[in-house]
Amino acid sequence: MDDHLNILDRIIVETVRPQAADVDREGRFPTAGLAALGRAGFFGATVPTEMGGWGLSAAEISEIVRRLGTVCASTAMVYVMHLTALNSIVLFGSEKQKELYLGPVLDGTALVTEAISEAGSGSQWWSVASRSERNESGGFRIDAEKSFATSAGHANLYIVSTRSPGSDDDRNHALFAVPADTPGITFGQWNGLGLAGNSSTWITFHCDLPEEALLFAGDDKSGLTKYNEANQPIYHLGVASVYLGIAQAAYGACVERIQSRRYAGDATTFGRNLSQYPIARRHVGTMAIKIAAGESLVARLAAEIDADRGFEQLSVLMTAAKVALAETCSEVAREALLASGGSAYAKGFLPIERHLRDSLAASLMGPNDDFCKELIGRLELEGTSYHDL
Repeated sequence: MDDHLNILDRIIVETVRPQAADVDREGRFPTAGLAALGRAGFFGATVPTEMGGWGLSAAEISEIVRRLGTVCASTAMVYVMHLTALNSIVLFGSEKQKELYLGPVLDGTALVTEAISEAGSGSQWWSVASRSERNESGGFRIDAEKSFATSAGHANLYIVSTRSPGSDDDRNHALFAVPADTPGITFGQWNGLGLAGNSSTWITFHCDLPEEALLFAGDDKSGLTKYNEANQPIYHLGVASVYLGIAQAAYGACVERIQSRRYAGDATTFGRNLSQYPIARRHVGTMAIKIAAGESLVARLAAEIDADRGFEQLSVLMTAAKVALAETCSEVAREALLASGGSAYAKGFLPIERHLRDSLAASLMGPNDDFCKELIGRLELEGTSYHDL
C-alpha cells in the first residue's frame, strides 16, 4: 500500500493540487487528475486481484479518498462514484460482462459512474420511476431521467437503475451498464455552489441496449437489496472519507493562517500574533476535537467492512458515518472561516471559502441527513431492515 500512496502523493503534487483552484473557479471537470489516476491503476483499486485489479481493503480506499479530498473535493467525489458504480460489475457481472466492462477500467481508460437518483424521488434512490422493457431485437429499451449524476457527460460507462423489465413496482430494481457512446443519452450543465467540477447534473437515457447491458433485475425488492448490499457500504465510506478530507484541509489552512497572522500592534494585550489569542486557540481546539472524532468513526467503518460484517450489521454505522462526517465537514469549515477572519471569506486568497462551499453539499447528498437520522431511529427502535425503505 505504501507504493500506491507514494504514487498517489506524486499525482496530487504534480496534477491534482495545481488544478484544484481552477477546477473550482471555472467549474471544470478534473480531467487531468483523473487521467493520471487512471494511468497509475487507481481506477481498478477495488477490483479483486484475480480479476486484474489491486484488491485494496476498505481502509486503504478510505485513505486514498481522504488524501484526494484534502486537495480537490471534486476529484475525490468523482473517484468515489467511480468505485461505487464499479462494484455492481465486480459483484454481479457475468464473465462476459466483466471482460467487456472491466477491461477498459483496468487499462485506466474508462471512468464509471452511477445514474441512480431521480427528480421525482429526490435523494430516495430506492423509489425508481425509470422503466425498462424487452425490445424486438432481444435486448432492452430503457427510458430513464436521472438527476445529480456525478460525472454526467464525462464518464465512459454509466450504471443506470430502472424498474425491472415490465414491472410497475418502484422497488423492483434493475441495473444496466450503458456505454457513453450509446445513442439516446442527453445531459445538462452543472453549476454548483461547491463541488464545482464534479459535473453532478441531470442525465437522461432513452436507449436501446443489448442483452449484456443488464447486470441484474429483481422482483420483491431483490434488485434493491442487491444494489444496497453491493454499493451502499463503499459509497458511505467513500463520501465520509471525502468529507473528512475537506474538514482536514479547512483545518490545515486555518492553522497556517493563525500561525502566520501578525498584527501591527497589540490592541487587545494578547500579543501581535493571532496564535496568542485565546479565541483563536479555542477555534483550533474545537476543530481538532471534531476531526479526531470523525477520524475514529471513518476508521471504525472501514474496519467493520474489512471484517466482512453483514450488511444489516453495517447499516446503522455506515449511515451514521455519512451524517456525522457531513456535519463535521461543514462545522469545521465554518469554524475555520470564523477563526481566519475576513480574508478567508474572499475568493482566491485562502482556500477556506472553497472548502466551506464544498462542505455544504455533504448533508444534501443522498440519502440526505434528515432521512438518515429518521432511518437510524427506525432501525434502532423497530429493528427493521435497511432494505425496508
